[in-house]
Amino acid sequence: MAVIEVEGKTVDEAIESACRELNVPREKLEIEVLSAGSTGIFGIVGTKKAKIRATLHEEKKEEKPEVAREREKPAMAREERKPEVVPEAGKPEVAREIEEITEKILGLMGLETTLKTRQEGHTLSIVVEGDKSGNLIGRQGQTIDALQYLLSRIVTRLSPEKMKIVLDSGGYRQRQKKYLTGLALRLAEKAKKTGKPVVTGALNAHDRRIIHLALEKDKSLKTSSRGEGAMKKIIISAGGKKETAPEPPNQEE
Repeated sequence: MAVIEVEGKTVDEAIESACRELNVPREKLEIEVLSAGSTGIFGIVGTKKAKIRATLHEEKKEEKPEVAREREKPAMAREERKPEVVPEAGKPEVAREIEEITEKILGLMGLETTLKTRQEGHTLSIVVEGDKSGNLIGRQGQTIDALQYLLSRIVTRLSPEKMKIVLDSGGYRQRQKKYLTGLALRLAEKAKKTGKPVVTGALNAHDRRIIHLALEKDKSLKTSSRGEGAMKKIIISAGGKKETAPEPPNQEE
């Protein structure tokens, strides 16, 4: 690193002198003005020269690729250990992509939220948190179910393996599970008392599965799905139950 002090009639003149002395362009120098100088009275009495300090920093030689890689090894090692400290960094690629897509959709909906995602096996759970996260649920859960279905369709294109998406906000899924389990038990009792099949309203695959699981241990009942498309009804029948194969794992979520 070279440092020189140069005087001139003006600061610009001093800088030019420094450039000539160090044989470098102005851009290569770090200039510190020590004195701006003075022209005195009428440019005759009390004149002072401008004075600067010019610093030339030596350029670092470009390292060979092999050397650069050696220098980067410790940092890379820290990055590799990062998932042990921050599990979020260890998310599978598909999980990160789905999380980013969810954030963009929520942003377009005008919702300021944060996401907590967790993947267990082939199930990816996404919990939406925020002051207005309840707006995501919609009437009877229609909005959150629609977004969950959309994300499920997207994940089938991103991953060769089947993955179930569970989107939740404000504890809605737990409340819905409790409600549907209670509904299943009430309808089952009605079917037993009347001896006639009882039919639920149209339900998505996630909710239908809750009904099936709530009644699967009661050997006096039979449950089956009826309808086409994503929304189907469940028929609950009592007496002479045949072994009912539960619906296949939810492919919509």
